[in-house]
Amino acid sequence: MTSSAFREFVIDSLTFFLEIKGYNHRFLEIKVNLPDALSFLEREIIAEIKRYVKRGYVVFSLKIHKSPENYSRLNIDLLSNILKDLGKITGNSEAIYNWKEILANPQVFFTENRIFNEEDCKKIISETKLLIEEFDGYKREEGESIKRAILESLNKIETLLSNVKREEENWQKEAKLFLEKKLKEFEFNIINEDRLYQEIALLLMKTDINEEITRIDEFIRRFYEEIKKDGSIGKTLEFILQEMNREINTLSSKTAKTSIMFYAIDLKKELEKIRELTLNIE
Repeated sequence: MTSSAFREFVIDSLTFFLEIKGYNHRFLEIKVNLPDALSFLEREIIAEIKRYVKRGYVVFSLKIHKSPENYSRLNIDLLSNILKDLGKITGNSEAIYNWKEILANPQVFFTENRIFNEEDCKKIISETKLLIEEFDGYKREEGESIKRAILESLNKIETLLSNVKREEENWQKEAKLFLEKKLKEFEFNIINEDRLYQEIALLLMKTDINEEITRIDEFIRRFYEEIKKDGSIGKTLEFILQEMNREINTLSSKTAKTSIMFYAIDLKKELEKIRELTLNIE
C-alpha cells in the first residue's frame, strides 16, 4: 500500500493543510502529527483511518498556515527593557548587540493562541474524513492495478507448470526404458522380472515430482480464490506464496531433468514478482 492524498481548507483566517501517506508494512501502524491545540483529535482521527486501512504504515499530518494578522508580534515593551538592561551592563547605550540571541528569547514574540470551538472541530473532522475516503479511493485503484499484474504472473506460472507436467511425463517414460536397459545389462540374466521392476520403481520414485506439481496446482487454485475476496488478504497470500516456493524448491532438487530445473528457475522468478506485489496488498 503506497498511496497518498492531500486536502486544503480554510476556517476564518486560518488555512489548514491535511496530508495522509501510506507505506508498505507487515502490520498496521499509524502516526498522527497535529498542532498542540488540536492534539485531542488524535484518537478520533486514528479510529477513522482504521475504518479504511488494515495493514501498512500510515502517516497523517495537519498543518495550519496563519494569515499575516495572526503572525507572532514583537513584544516592544520587553525588548526595550532588555536593551536598557544591556546598556547598563555594558555602560554604552549605543553598543552593538547580538540580535540573534536577543530575538531567540521566546518572550520577545507573542501570539494570540486560537481556541478551536465545537464547529471548528466538526469542520476539521469532516475534512479529515473526506481526505481518508480520497486516500482509500487511490488505494483501491492501485490495488486493481496490482491485482492485474499478479494475475498476469500467475497465468505465466500456470503455463510453466503445464510445461513441467509434460516434461515430467516424458521423463518418466524415458527413464523407465533407460533403467530397464541398464539394469538388464548390469544383472544380466540373474535378476527376475519382478525384481527388475521393483528396482526401477524405487529409482523413479526418488525423482518423481508429481506430488509437488499437484500441491502447486492446489496453491494456485487457492490463490485465485483468495485474491477475489474483499478485506484483508495480504497475509494469506504471502503464506500461500511461501508454500508454493517450498514446493518449487523441492521439485527442483528432486528432478533429474535439466529442462525442468530451468522451468523451476522461471517459476521462482514469477513467484518473486508476485511476492513483491503482495507487499502492497492489505
